[in-house]
Amino acid sequence: MKGINTTILILLAGLLTGILCESYLPISHKALLIFLSGILVLYTTVHFILKLRRGQHPITGILAFLLFMFLGVTVTQFNDPLKKTNHYTQVTSANSSQHLILTIVEELKPGFYDAKYIARLNQTDSIFTTGLVLLNITKDSTVQRSKLKVDDRIYVNQKLEKLTPARNPYQFDYAAYLNGKNIYAQITTSSKDLVNLKKQVKTLKGYAAKSRSHLQQKINSYSFNKDSRAVLNALLLGQRQELSSDLQESYSNVGVIHILAVSGLHVGILMLLVQFLLKPLGNFKTSRILRCILVIAIIWAFALFTGSSPSVLRAATMFSFIQLGLLLGQRQASLNAIIISAFLLILINPGLIYEVGFQLSYAAVFFIIWLYPKFEMLWEPKNKILKYYWQLIVVSIAAQIGVLPLSLYYFHQFPGLFLVANMIILPVLGILLIFGIVILILAGLNMLPAHVASAYDFLLTLLNTVIRYLAQFDSFLITNIYFSITLVFIGYAIIFSFGNLINKISYTRICIFLITLIALPTGILVLRKQQSNSSLYVLHQYNTSLLAKQDSSKKLIFYLPENKNISKSIVRNFKENQFINSIQNKPLKNFYLANTKKILRIDSLGVYDIPGLKPDYIILSQSPRINLDRLIHQFPEVKIIADGSNYKSYVMRWEATCRKKKIPFHNTYEMGFYKIE
Repeated sequence: MKGINTTILILLAGLLTGILCESYLPISHKALLIFLSGILVLYTTVHFILKLRRGQHPITGILAFLLFMFLGVTVTQFNDPLKKTNHYTQVTSANSSQHLILTIVEELKPGFYDAKYIARLNQTDSIFTTGLVLLNITKDSTVQRSKLKVDDRIYVNQKLEKLTPARNPYQFDYAAYLNGKNIYAQITTSSKDLVNLKKQVKTLKGYAAKSRSHLQQKINSYSFNKDSRAVLNALLLGQRQELSSDLQESYSNVGVIHILAVSGLHVGILMLLVQFLLKPLGNFKTSRILRCILVIAIIWAFALFTGSSPSVLRAATMFSFIQLGLLLGQRQASLNAIIISAFLLILINPGLIYEVGFQLSYAAVFFIIWLYPKFEMLWEPKNKILKYYWQLIVVSIAAQIGVLPLSLYYFHQFPGLFLVANMIILPVLGILLIFGIVILILAGLNMLPAHVASAYDFLLTLLNTVIRYLAQFDSFLITNIYFSITLVFIGYAIIFSFGNLINKISYTRICIFLITLIALPTGILVLRKQQSNSSLYVLHQYNTSLLAKQDSSKKLIFYLPENKNISKSIVRNFKENQFINSIQNKPLKNFYLANTKKILRIDSLGVYDIPGLKPDYIILSQSPRINLDRLIHQFPEVKIIADGSNYKSYVMRWEATCRKKKIPFHNTYEMGFYKIE
C-alpha cells in the first residue's frame, strides 16, 4: 500500500505491544521512567550520529519500536486508576455505609426496577477520592423527583458494593464490561435518600447534555410515534435509552444496528454535507484552509453535542486528520488518518484497544478504504443509478468482510440480509440525517411546523416498519456460530491474503492464500481436540440446582430437578462457545465423575457418610442441615461448593466455617459458576 507512513506504523506497533505486555512486566513507575529515558537518549544519540554520516541503519527502527513499547507500558500504568493512591478502592471499605459525594457523569439506559448513572466519587467521609462508580436509583412510584442530570452533585449515605460477576459460563460479564470502563463498584439507593448539592461545576459535557435535554423536551411536545422518537434520539442525539428491546433486536438481526449509534457513518455524512455547503468558498489556498477549519469545528461540535461517545470521538478524530491530509495534498490521506488517529487515541486512553466498538469501527473503515478500490474496479456500470448502487454494495461488502471475524467472535451470529438492508437504508440515511438536523434546529427555535414534524415521523415509522419486516425472515440470520480468538487471526490472515491476491495474481500470493485457507479447518480440528476433556460445571440458578457435564464425545448433559427448565440463554452460550454435538436433560444425581475427579452432591437429605468414598469436591444444595465441622473433619482435603439453591444465611455460615478451617469454599451467589476438569 503505497503512500502509507511506515514510521507511524512502527510506532503504533510498538505502542500496542507495550500496552498488551504491561500486565506481564511488573515494573515500578520509577524503574519504567529510567528505562524510557535511557532508550530515548540512546535513540537520539544513534539517530544524530547516523544523520551526521548521512546513513541509515535498522537499529534506529528497532530502538524506535522499543521506545514506544516502553511508552505503551508507561501510559498504561499511569492511566490505571487502581494505581492512584486516592482511588476509592484504596481508601474505602465495602462493608459499611459512608458519607459519599458524587458527580453525575453519564445517564445510562434505565433498568426495569431502577435508573442507572455513571458517577464520579469525589469524597468519602472526609477523604477526597477519585474514580467512577455505577449508581443505581430504585424506582419508587410514591416519590416524585426529577431525574438527575450530567454535572449534578449529590450526597448519599450508602456503602460501596462489589459488582456481580457473570454467574454462568460464557454469559455477558457486566462486571468485566464496567471494569473496562474503569468502574469497580456500585451504589444502590433510592430517590428519597439523595440530597442534591447546590455547589456545582458545569462542564462542556454538562452543557451539551442540557442542550440535548432541551431539544428532547421540544420534540416530545409533538405527536411523534414512540419508536420514531426513540430512533430520532438515537440517530441525531446519540441517546439510545428509549429504544425498545424488540426494535433494537430487529435492527441488529438485519445488520444495520450501526445506524442507531452515532459513529463514523454519521460524522462522514455530516462532513460531506458541510463540504458541499462550503463549496462556494472556492478552491483558493485561503478558502481551503477556512473550509478545513470550519469542517473540523462542526465535526467536533457535533461529537460533543451527541454525547461524546467513544465511537463519535474516534470518528471525529479520524475525519479531522483526513481533512488535514486532504488540505496538505497527501497521498493515501485516509489510511494515514486512520493510523494517526488510532495512535493518538490509544496514547491518550490505552484501554480503547480492548473495546469492541473501537475494534469494529477501525476494522470497518480500514477495510472499506483498502478493499473498496479493488472491488469497485471489477465492474464499471455506465448508468449513474447502477453505479451508485454498485458503490453502495461494494462499501457494504468491504465493511462486512472487515468486521466479520470480530463480529463472529463477539456476537456469534451473521445477518444474511445485511446487504439488502444496507441497500435500502444507506441511500436514505443521508436524507434522514439532514432532515433531522433541520427538525432539531426548527424545534429549538420554536419554529417547527406540525406538518413538517409529522412528515419526519412518517419517514421514521416507515424505516422501522421496513426493518421489522426484514427481521421477520429469521432463516437468514445464522446464529450460535462457534468462533474463537484463534479463528479471528486465521480469518484476518485469509482476508489479507485474498486482498493481496486480488491486487496482483502471482504464484507466491496464490500459495499464501491457499495456506491460510488450509489453516482454517486445521485450526478447527485443533480446537476440537483441546475440548475433548470431560468437564463438570456447577451453574448458578436462583432457588434451584443446575449442573452441566460435557464429555469427550461433545455431548452436553444438563442435570436439574424434573419440574425445572433451563434458561435458553445458558444453552445458547454453550453452543456459541463450545463444539456441541448433542444436548440432553437428566435428573440430578448425588455422585459425578469428571475425568479422575470425584464429586459428591449433598442435598436436603444430608447424606454423605458413604463407605469408601473420598470425594475431591462436595456440592452443597437445597440447604442441607449438616454439621459442617464434622463433614470437614471426615474429608479434610475436599473443596466445598455452594450453589444457588441454598438459603443465603446457610451459605454465609458455611463460608465462615470454611474460612476458619482453611478449607476452600466457592459461593456461586458471589463468585458465579465453578468448573471442574
